[in-house]
Amino acid sequence: MSNIELSYYKNLLLSIHRGWTKGRFSNAKPLYFLAITEGISSGKILENKLFYDNSLDALYLETCNLYEPEIKVAPFYKPYYHSSREEFYNILWKERTLPTHSWHTPSSKFLREHAIYAYLDNKLWCLLQDSEIRENFQQSVIKRYLAPNQ
Repeated sequence: MSNIELSYYKNLLLSIHRGWTKGRFSNAKPLYFLAITEGISSGKILENKLFYDNSLDALYLETCNLYEPEIKVAPFYKPYYHSSREEFYNILWKERTLPTHSWHTPSSKFLREHAIYAYLDNKLWCLLQDSEIRENFQQSVIKRYLAPNQ
């Protein structure tokens, strides 16, 4: 991959849209990204299909507890769905069923029944298969969103 592609995806990751809750920015989406990369590193995620299931939920919860143990964890369905606002992430829906309002977070039940799986942009997925690049992206996300005073 070229340096331009690396820079492009790193910039996307460092520009994740975050919600504002209880007087602070939510880190749910950056933590979800870190959970995905941890799943790739550990061999729990082997293909670019992020199913809405207990194993991905558990990875997300572990990541949240590791980096923000003192903060109440946003429910898994929120970053799973709202990450689709980012350029590098999308959800494949059954029968083109989409939530009625893009501003409304669909329920966990809705996602289980209507989402086939989520997936990363193909080029980003390929980049994340390289452990050195993956580690660089992880450290950049940690420094940007999770370092003290953020």
